[in-house]
Amino acid sequence: MTDRRFPAPGLARRLLAPIAALLGLVAGLSVLILPSPAPTTADPTEFSAERAMTSINRLADEPHSVLRREAHDRARDDVIGMFTDLGYTPTVHSDPMFDLSDPADKRIFDGLSAEQQATLKDAPTDTIVVDVPGKSERTMALMAHYDSATVEADENGHQQITDGTSLGAADDGYGVAAIVETLRALKAEGRQPENSLKIVITDAEEIGLIGARNEMRHHRADYENVDLVLNLEARGTSGPALMFETSPNNSAVAGYFLSHVEQPATGSLLPSLYARMPNTTDMAALIPEGFTVLNIAAIGEAEHYHHATDAPRYVDHSTLQHYGDQVLGLTRAWAFDGQAPTLTADGDLHFFQLWRGMTVHYPAAVGTGLGCLAIIAAIGAVAVRARSLRWKRVLGSVWGLTWRAAFASAVAGLVQLGAMAMKWAPESGLGPNPLLVGMFAGGTLIGVGLTVHFVVRRWKEGLGQEAVAAVLLLLAAVCVPLMVLVSGAAYVLVLPTLALALTTLAPRRVRPVVGALAAFVIVAILAPAVLLIHEMLSLSAVWVTVFFAIVPVAPLALVLLQAGSRRTQRTTARTSSSSDATLDGAGGPATATA
Repeated sequence: MTDRRFPAPGLARRLLAPIAALLGLVAGLSVLILPSPAPTTADPTEFSAERAMTSINRLADEPHSVLRREAHDRARDDVIGMFTDLGYTPTVHSDPMFDLSDPADKRIFDGLSAEQQATLKDAPTDTIVVDVPGKSERTMALMAHYDSATVEADENGHQQITDGTSLGAADDGYGVAAIVETLRALKAEGRQPENSLKIVITDAEEIGLIGARNEMRHHRADYENVDLVLNLEARGTSGPALMFETSPNNSAVAGYFLSHVEQPATGSLLPSLYARMPNTTDMAALIPEGFTVLNIAAIGEAEHYHHATDAPRYVDHSTLQHYGDQVLGLTRAWAFDGQAPTLTADGDLHFFQLWRGMTVHYPAAVGTGLGCLAIIAAIGAVAVRARSLRWKRVLGSVWGLTWRAAFASAVAGLVQLGAMAMKWAPESGLGPNPLLVGMFAGGTLIGVGLTVHFVVRRWKEGLGQEAVAAVLLLLAAVCVPLMVLVSGAAYVLVLPTLALALTTLAPRRVRPVVGALAAFVIVAILAPAVLLIHEMLSLSAVWVTVFFAIVPVAPLALVLLQAGSRRTQRTTARTSSSSDATLDGAGGPATATA
């Protein structure tokens, strides 16, 4: 029996990339760490989640949708009282809820039951506006809505319009409370703002963005000096408050946000994906009007969304603090900077976080250049080995990786569909679903296990370079449509593709260092991205999030294997065997030489 021992340099070589991957995991997940809630005794000029809870408890003491007229009016008066208590005099924009000559309004109205139509036909929308004048007329608007949900899932999981049972503690108590506490903290500074603020708490958002649309229809002139709109929403009760939407050509406004928020949780992945999702907020009424917009929302524990459990007892105080820290930081920067920059631009910004407080950002043109470089590097890494590659085994690796990811995703998707059919999970995705985490974790573990087993087996069989070529070609092929369709999200595959290609091309003596950097980048970028996409999409399409979670496994495994290998693999020609004919590539090994 041979006693194999590795000298210290060899052991360090093998461990460098795995350690870097672990550090990348810590760095990536640090982005999602929430601040501790500040107590009521905190400095009066700072945001306190505990103080803000007073507003949530006051607003969310009962369901108050527009279909519950008495409760709705009490909620309106509560919000007016919050600003009056701070010494401001709110204005209420009371406008007809429906203009039946407008096709959008008529469509909403026709979707109501006869009883609901009778309740709302002559009802107004009451949007609450507070103007805080500065020395300059340049204005930043802070927006949220105060009505609670009317859209709920019935016992069969189908969405329908009802009076609503949600108390609106998060949706949109988080937004209202964050704005009220921010205004209180700014007023505590005792100085007049350089630039103006406009607080807009809209009505009837939940039934069709009617309050915001009425602001644009009846009060558009009041917004002529608004340079920036910051909207606050919620699609859950916990987790970080994500900056998930911007207006088009966001390079200036996204850069401004990143410069003045100490611990953002965002990435250009989010606005790019959200723009292609069916969800809407009040910003859908403002962006077409040409406003520069930022939108923030928490999406964790989405089972409370539009549900009776959206109540004060389920509020995450750390999430509320994260809202407040971002809103106060950005608003304070605007209010007290007489030289605030112009926030319009001609291009987009690509950005992501490597660790908590460290955001990488660059113009979209640079992102396009990186994408082209990654594709060229991937193809180049394959091309330099093209003559020694066994292309049947490359194709077999492509197939083997693809069907494993597809199989695991399909299993998770079928389990979700089965759970919905059996009424174990809500069909619409709204409402409590204790099986959701298990579906995602189970499908992901199956896919990760199958992929790692396949890649390691290939490596041991002397087919590592074929596996590398397959992964690089797959990644390069996917990068192209990503760069075209959702360019802001392309970095999640462009950078891992470039990392794997550079590791493959690196000389053997520096490959451990290059591989370590590659492993760190892959994990730091994709760990939070996987979790955020899970929160965004798993409610109704867990198969999508499982597939995305499996995608980085093969490139990461191959980076680790190449970085830790003491030899450079090359395949030798072999006579085709019966196993070679299997596209899965599960057959006998090819020889490997050093």
